[in-house]
Amino acid sequence: MVNIREKIAIMCGKFSIYVSKMLKKNATALPGKVALSIDNGLLNSVNEKCGKIILITGTNGKTTTNNLLNHVIKGKTSNVLSNLRGANMIQGVASTYVKNPKDSYDYGVFEVDEGSLKNVTRYIKPDYIIINNFFRDQLDRYGEIDNLVEELYVAIEKLPNTTLVLNCDDPLVNKFKNLSNENITFGLDLDINETKNSSLDLKNCPICGGKLEYKSKTYGHFGDYECLDCSYKREKPDVLCTDIKEGPNSLEISISNFKFDKSDVIIRYPYNGIYNAYNALGVYTLSKELSFSDDEITSSMESFSFSLGRMEEMEYKNKIIKVILTKNPIGLTSVSNIISKDSRSKSIVHILNDNPADGEDISWIWDAYTVCEDKYDVLNYYCSGIRCEEIALKKKYDGVDLDKIKFDSNFKKIINQAIEDDVEIVYVLPTYTAIFETRDYIENIVSKRSDL
Repeated sequence: MVNIREKIAIMCGKFSIYVSKMLKKNATALPGKVALSIDNGLLNSVNEKCGKIILITGTNGKTTTNNLLNHVIKGKTSNVLSNLRGANMIQGVASTYVKNPKDSYDYGVFEVDEGSLKNVTRYIKPDYIIINNFFRDQLDRYGEIDNLVEELYVAIEKLPNTTLVLNCDDPLVNKFKNLSNENITFGLDLDINETKNSSLDLKNCPICGGKLEYKSKTYGHFGDYECLDCSYKREKPDVLCTDIKEGPNSLEISISNFKFDKSDVIIRYPYNGIYNAYNALGVYTLSKELSFSDDEITSSMESFSFSLGRMEEMEYKNKIIKVILTKNPIGLTSVSNIISKDSRSKSIVHILNDNPADGEDISWIWDAYTVCEDKYDVLNYYCSGIRCEEIALKKKYDGVDLDKIKFDSNFKKIINQAIEDDVEIVYVLPTYTAIFETRDYIENIVSKRSDL
């Protein structure tokens, strides 16, 4: 039977896309918002039409994980419905369907904002949920992380038929093993402690509140841990990364899996950063569960290319411009660590906004460790965005020479200055609401030069 309400909702959603394009706006969430206002059961159709449904949630890495998983799956089928541009609230998921309505899909793969999962799963009943991590993020919106984790726990408790793919190195994620759901775990067997910042540590057990003791750490509060007061601990993961060799723009990831075919594989992933190793490991784990072979997974991951300002590189004149989203303390700390390891001459651009989607409380930047250990190779520090003065003050307290700090709320002026610096690489670090406009502006500059 034809659902007239749904057809009208999709037509109106599509019209909003047309209007957005006329106004030169990104239509990532508006079409879904319009469609849902007409047919609030629109996502029931998504649930019915997708063969397998996979949700990806957590604080960091959702968009990269979503795009990487899509890249692997599309090695077998292109009939996938997915929100690849990062619009991850309920209206963003609905927008994906509005833009590409079909009678059926082999897969529905959606990143879902951790605060929106309970709303999305009222309609969409996933076969799998990947939970990457939980970090303090947008405290004015989410509150403290314990409250958010508990909300997700209750929401997933209502999905007993969903298999969970869990990063067990995160004590907050590993807690979800206590649910009745089937689960598959992944983690790293390394002791590197990349983010040596006590404000990012998790000191108390998420089960009993007792003291957590770590045998080893990777970054943030991830590692091999055990509660001194109860039996809660990180047990051996089903899929384990045994070694990582990090290059300037890549990771060589050695993986052993103990749940599937007990194979060992090395993946040469074309992005660096330990957090990217976790993204890749989560995708590998679910891909094995979906019966993809090691060869299929490896070839897809090694050919993966991603834009949208997640480790995205563009060439301009004689230098690289690298755009990396930074939206919370652990993300900014991890990126600062990557920059510190880069021995090339460089300038660094911070773009800090405090719009509602960023989180209006920007005190989080003071929890991040942003000192560049290789400070003599940094020519200039540029600060822009709505709260440019705050990030400039942070750089001052990082011990940066004042004559190296430039700030202006107009990000275009700052970008124009920074990309003309006589350096080998310019790192551009925007927060969420600045990411698309920033990368599009840089891409436009780069493309105009290539046309000369």
